[in-house]
Amino acid sequence: MAEIIDCLRELPETLKLMKDCIAKVNASMTHVSDNSMSISMSSAMSSSESEGEMHFLPGKSVAVSKRSFLHLNRTRMTVFAQELAVLIFSKDTLANSTLTGRNGRGDMTKGQLDVAKVQAITDAVIEEFPGTTVSEVRAALRRKCNNEHFSHKRP
Repeated sequence: MAEIIDCLRELPETLKLMKDCIAKVNASMTHVSDNSMSISMSSAMSSSESEGEMHFLPGKSVAVSKRSFLHLNRTRMTVFAQELAVLIFSKDTLANSTLTGRNGRGDMTKGQLDVAKVQAITDAVIEEFPGTTVSEVRAALRRKCNNEHFSHKRP
């Protein structure tokens, strides 16, 4: 619990750093062609990481608190994937969303999780646990959405 409180105390500073990083990227994007977009993202990532505050997931489009990322449980792939999902999405978002936006009957009654963020989670998990398949990561994320949905339903 103390670790969660510590992370929450760091949240305002983390958000400020993320906004600064996004502003730097946006400013550099106006002066850079599409072909060098990855270079701009890399330089923004390097300056942010050197401050020790943000960790960019593979693909460089999703960033999380470096401290929170380093504290993720790495004992099992499923635990790592589900904890990373909570870092990126809120528990409420996970409870009210699915990977496809469809419920169990195939109806489009739920929101779809951001595809780029799901891909970033998948890539990060596969990088951390080589040999893991995309379907295994998606199954872990699906279970996390289901678990959050049922825990939100309880009074």
